[in-house]
Amino acid sequence: MAILMRLLVAVVGLVGGSLLLTHSYQLTHLFGYNSLAERYLGNGGTYSMWKLIGVLSILGSLWYAFH
Repeated sequence: MAILMRLLVAVVGLVGGSLLLTHSYQLTHLFGYNSLAERYLGNGGTYSMWKLIGVLSILGSLWYAFH
């Protein structure tokens, strides 16, 4: 049962992370610009923030599933 739960988390993390990567433009226009991301990541930092969250989601879910 625990293996199925880990695989479910992996699938949800992969799908969610890939959606964050592909739809960062739409998310930025839906939620607005993030001033901290713009300050520390430069121009277009909000788009980069969404992409970083997507990559971290994918990596974190894979780590949880196969660790």
